[in-house]
Amino acid sequence: MAKVKTHQVDQEERYRITGEFFDIVTDLKTKKEVIDFFIGLITPSEMLMLARRIQVAEMLVEEKGYDEIRRELKVSFQTIAKVYSWLYAENDGFIKKITQQIKRKRVQKKNKAYSNLMLDKYPGHRLLKSLLK
Repeated sequence: MAKVKTHQVDQEERYRITGEFFDIVTDLKTKKEVIDFFIGLITPSEMLMLARRIQVAEMLVEEKGYDEIRRELKVSFQTIAKVYSWLYAENDGFIKKITQQIKRKRVQKKNKAYSNLMLDKYPGHRLLKSLLK
């Protein structure tokens, strides 16, 4: 698909088609529907760009510096600044969502570490678990 320059599309048309896009997204009911929709709609590189912005937001909420974010994620200062603006200047709801995501990741990591600890303590369980896969 050819690149579309936003200034070449009439503002009214932009609002209309963007609104239709968000109507479709908000009608999706399950995580599987959302995944299938976006996998079918956007390219892997576009998916990575969106995911990187979420990672930038997580690191900003964790109070990581711009240099550290840029080095670790290989994104530009402009991208970090844009995400910062989106995260802090526009709506507190975004910060809450990102914070919830970070907490969820920490709990999953902690649970996985505990699970592995128990499997190391009882090696027979590791064998059973691998047989069940």
